[in-house]
Amino acid sequence: MKSCKRITAAVVIALLLAASSNCVDEHRVKNAGQGAGPVLIEFEIRQDLDLIKHSLFGEPPQFAIWLEDAVSGLLQTVFVTYRSGYGEWVGKVECPAALPRWFEVFKAETGSTELPNFDRHAPDAVTGATPRVEEFKTTARVPYESKRICWIEMNLSGDFNETYRDHDIEQKKVDVYFSGQPALVYRGRIIAVAGEEVRPVLYGQSIPTSEGVAVIQPVSKGVTTAKDIFKIIEVRVISTK
Repeated sequence: MKSCKRITAAVVIALLLAASSNCVDEHRVKNAGQGAGPVLIEFEIRQDLDLIKHSLFGEPPQFAIWLEDAVSGLLQTVFVTYRSGYGEWVGKVECPAALPRWFEVFKAETGSTELPNFDRHAPDAVTGATPRVEEFKTTARVPYESKRICWIEMNLSGDFNETYRDHDIEQKKVDVYFSGQPALVYRGRIIAVAGEEVRPVLYGQSIPTSEGVAVIQPVSKGVTTAKDIFKIIEVRVISTK
């Protein structure tokens, strides 16, 4: 009888070990499958159309979305509105105050020393018409489990206020580019694993310098309605295919 009990106990232990081994193997296979393919990241932006209508031109803002590899620093433009990506401005040769920081990203990606223009512009794959609807979505693919910094830069032309005027008589300044309040930069971090979500937060304002580079400053007290143009910014990993 004692021998039978020992054999039965041994069989039970063997079965448990086998089941545990199968679970581990299935987990490894599942993870290996995830790691083998890229992850799809979705960006969603909701605009305040009423605020946009009250700007001088009543046109939607220029904006750009890009990713930065948190380890290597490699930059990847995900989306940029057409005028900024092609440098096609109405009544202006160029508009360096539109998206100062993204213009630097453009130069880093293309090797250009100039702002985007019709001869040398952002790739059509990441350039799109300026969204005129409340909700905008776009996606990008990155390696599984990679760590990315999500950047969004936005500027609404002609959104003047008491601080940022079209003509400032006291300081003898004229906003020749009609950029209004400065471009705002949003930032968030995400790990490329299915189910991850992040809401980028307001990081600063970008100002172009005479040297052609952007300075990221804390958002000044003079910035008002510009902070509410984007009501919601969400970034989520929605797929591993």
